[in-house]
Amino acid sequence: MYPLRPLKVYAHESVQDDPRQVRRMERMLAAVTPADGKIVWINDGNMGDVARELVTLWAEAEKPDDVPAGYLRPLLFTKLSVAEEPQPIDDVMARLGEGVPEGVINHILGNFKPIQEYHRYANDYQQNRVCWPTWDFGTMVGCPHGCRYCGFGKRGAYITVATNLEEYMDVVVPRTIAQFPWQKCFRMIGWSGDEITLEPEHGTFELFLKKLAEHDRYGYFHSAGANVDWIADLPNRERLIGIFSITTETIARDIEKGTGHAFDRFDAGKKLNDMGVSVRYKFKPTIPIRNWREEYARAIEYALQVSQPESLGFGVIMWMSLEAVGQRLDGLEMLDPEFVKAAQDAAEEMEGNVVAPFPHHVRKEIYQHLIREARRWNQDVKLFLSTESREMWDELKDELGQDPRAFLCGCSPVAPPGGKLTMTQGCPYSTYKALEGHAEGCG
Repeated sequence: MYPLRPLKVYAHESVQDDPRQVRRMERMLAAVTPADGKIVWINDGNMGDVARELVTLWAEAEKPDDVPAGYLRPLLFTKLSVAEEPQPIDDVMARLGEGVPEGVINHILGNFKPIQEYHRYANDYQQNRVCWPTWDFGTMVGCPHGCRYCGFGKRGAYITVATNLEEYMDVVVPRTIAQFPWQKCFRMIGWSGDEITLEPEHGTFELFLKKLAEHDRYGYFHSAGANVDWIADLPNRERLIGIFSITTETIARDIEKGTGHAFDRFDAGKKLNDMGVSVRYKFKPTIPIRNWREEYARAIEYALQVSQPESLGFGVIMWMSLEAVGQRLDGLEMLDPEFVKAAQDAAEEMEGNVVAPFPHHVRKEIYQHLIREARRWNQDVKLFLSTESREMWDELKDELGQDPRAFLCGCSPVAPPGGKLTMTQGCPYSTYKALEGHAEGCG
């Protein structure tokens, strides 16, 4: 587990419902350094005051230079609701009165989604992005990383941790598999989170993989860190696939605060290779900093020389305007000025486009450079584009060497360990095309 130094630790009284929950929380707290060493227990009497404090505590705190700011985020332990839909809290909010943030109350009560759906066929086709439909699991909200391009990484006020994992695995995981039997591989990703930052003390993956093994399914973690040593002793690790969001030295140091050195993730990939765990990499977001060509070339060389990923993907920073990028990065000075100018010139045509802010020709130039560098060191690793447009896939599919309708990426729902797809009746291809007969989704 990361050496967190939370400013405060909070726990909802529901954590005391089961001694396993209490032991889990105590195990995690033994691995971190809380500022005052105390637990603030939350009940109906102090819930409103705690919610107000959670919003401001981290934002207003003085953050020492020798500790990543994300490590200081308060920890909030709670019992996650395993209901399929969030429970109404109108009566709670009415009792607390005005000025209490409803979102925080939902987190305190464990009233956040146990699963989420991403990349529905109809949505992706309409928005012109190519990916795979998937249902994901999550037992935490928030992250100790401080990635500046991530809204939660830059401004997230606290980290919410579910403690009732046994109940979650016994109820939510089998229910989801039964509802979506076409999905063979599931991410345990959290919501704006990074689940392996809390391992092995949290214990999510031991229970998750055990349950997946009972149903002949596979599981992913998706991380921007390198905390993997604990996986060596993990039962059912042959059912685990490690996905790393990877980057360059400068970006890890200056933009992805708290994630560690960029190349640590490639070393972690090598460790997983040695453990027999499948590894896949994503350069996402690919950020065109001023010396991006040299930095990405160096990262790709190291990645493919030290480790053996099943796939390597690319996705230029997107989903936001150039103005929003500047706000996230505290200015545009770090970026390639030629590409900034191109984005400024194309701002009108890119408005509302999910692959904004950089226009097609800029993103294509970046991808072609990354593809060439990857093929310098490995002719066989599967290359892919992540959530890119159909037009980009059409132009680069030959260079990538994969069919956009059925390609091995990082976290496909039908890509078990081994580097091959296992297509299913409910998921016969990617969102490159709309799913006939299922306009609203998959399966």
